[in-house]
Amino acid sequence: MGVSKNLIENNLQNSTWWLRNGAFLRLKSVELGYTLPKNFINAAWLSNARIYLNGLNLATWSPFKTWDPEQGGNGFAYPIQKVYNIGINLNL
Repeated sequence: MGVSKNLIENNLQNSTWWLRNGAFLRLKSVELGYTLPKNFINAAWLSNARIYLNGLNLATWSPFKTWDPEQGGNGFAYPIQKVYNIGINLNL
């Protein structure tokens, strides 16, 4: 007995069933900083002092909510991380 090959035309039809809107907007990087006034830092024997806060990948807006849209079809990959930093720059 030979194997019967039944060709089902419906399996060959183009379809938009699996297509999703991958458009997104991402807030990639933000930094806020404040340089302390000279009269304040001169009293501490400093030439400059700055306090800052920054962040990476803080927000993503997208109609696609299943996983990060930047990963495309690879939803099981490690997600993009949010990063927060706070610091002080002091110059003597």
